[in-house]
Amino acid sequence: MWNKERWITAAILLGATAVMMFPLIMSWSGRNIPMVQELGLARGTWAPLHAWIAALLFAGAYIAYTFRVLPFVREQQREVSLFKLIGVAAAFASGIMEEVVFRRWLMDTVQSYGIGSAGQVLLSGVIFGLFHLVWHAFSADRRFSLYGAASTVVAGAALAVIYLLGGRNLGPCIAAHVLINLVVEPWLVLAAVSGATSAKSALDRSQNRAKTR
Repeated sequence: MWNKERWITAAILLGATAVMMFPLIMSWSGRNIPMVQELGLARGTWAPLHAWIAALLFAGAYIAYTFRVLPFVREQQREVSLFKLIGVAAAFASGIMEEVVFRRWLMDTVQSYGIGSAGQVLLSGVIFGLFHLVWHAFSADRRFSLYGAASTVVAGAALAVIYLLGGRNLGPCIAAHVLINLVVEPWLVLAAVSGATSAKSALDRSQNRAKTR
């Protein structure tokens, strides 16, 4: 049976997934939504090989870093459940739409105002990090929230660099983002919600609470 933290985490992820899937579903149903077309994932539209290599290296490094600083996320990798399925849905939805918004739309808009590559990368990273403070509002550990936002700024900047390396092709960015999310979600959000930001897992904490009731 799910505990309170899992219900909150599931609600956050389902809500975010529903919002982000809407434009994708509209596009797949035949509506003309340019922002979610030509994502660089179809044969013949792929980015250069070096951009894909950079994306895979970044994804691997970020996952390894997350496992090191949040053992709880590493501990949950073998779980197969409805909760994990929700995380998988969120992984694909956010991996696509966040790249559409924070790389394609934001960076291309900034470029149209004459801001160079460095400024595009900086703004993309900072705004990406600030956006992710939304789910940190549910965090039981405010210090972790700020730390998580800072690491997300770095991740956003790295994905922005990959976007430029790929000739403004979203394919490698989406692949890296989805791969990271598939591994860390929903556990990263659960860790924030439950306060399991150290080696002690959220599961253990919630079980201990249940025993004391």
